[in-house]
Amino acid sequence: MNIKAEFAELHDMTTNVCGYLNAAPQKEPYEQTGTLPPEYGEGQFSFIQLRDGMELQLSDMIWREDVTFDMGVRYPHLELALNIEGSGCWSAEGQRREIANESGSAQLVYFNDVRIHMEHRKNKRIMQAELRMDARLWQPLFQELGVRMEKSFFCFEDLIGPKLQVLVQQLQSCPYSGTAKRLFLEGKCLELLASFIHEANDGRARKGSSLKTEDIDKIYSARDILLQTLAQPPSLLALSRKISLNDFKLKIGFKEVFGMTVFEFVRQQRMEKARMMLEKGSLNVSQAASLVGYNNFSHFAALFKKTYGVNPSDYVRDAAH
Repeated sequence: MNIKAEFAELHDMTTNVCGYLNAAPQKEPYEQTGTLPPEYGEGQFSFIQLRDGMELQLSDMIWREDVTFDMGVRYPHLELALNIEGSGCWSAEGQRREIANESGSAQLVYFNDVRIHMEHRKNKRIMQAELRMDARLWQPLFQELGVRMEKSFFCFEDLIGPKLQVLVQQLQSCPYSGTAKRLFLEGKCLELLASFIHEANDGRARKGSSLKTEDIDKIYSARDILLQTLAQPPSLLALSRKISLNDFKLKIGFKEVFGMTVFEFVRQQRMEKARMMLEKGSLNVSQAASLVGYNNFSHFAALFKKTYGVNPSDYVRDAAH
């Protein structure tokens, strides 16, 4: 399935996507919800206009067939995309590197008069939170990031750390309605943007050496391999061979790019994957621990509590209420 579209203004994105949905009755004048038609797949969408030039999309879906999107973005568009769960990739016209939409990744992207190609795989769950903005209203932000608006594209990548995870959960479970809901969501979205920029700037400041572009591409490939093999990740030496980069450069470069070691990254992603499985309620704690690579239940429980401040069994009980 291929979807093609041209976007001249921010709201065109929402209008175009809604054309593929079964729209639900509007509970709020600023919010449009809907479901994916059965012939396309299953899932839910929510589009919320927070203010002029600023929109939030929450989606949780599974496509029945591979889907590609070919989109032309003809205005200055700024977007913070949080990939809570997913499997896909996208690329921008004129850029060499393909960017993975893997679980636990976050991207701040800018498009201006450029074509985007995106792919989603069939029968794979995609859960995302996307904050979209008309970049013309956010010019001071470009000075902060050290980029120029006249460029056609930039992308900052990072991981969804614990703080961003909490904010996303708050977006998904907003307790308010009416104007209070809109204000709450706008405030949380601004906090998301601020936290991402702060963490991304910290990550750039941590870099002590100048990595070559091809080395950075290989390190991102290493990250993608780890995300696909969390239960049984390769050793550092085996991983370095897979990406054709020596193990010392991988070890140092991974820390520079992502702000954590390979071991810390695997542990963080295992914990987040286990947390999502427990939240769904389909698995018990032992099953979730085993699926993310932990055979020692006590060790898993201790790491879970250290990460989230609560025992996994208590987390399951609270998630069920």
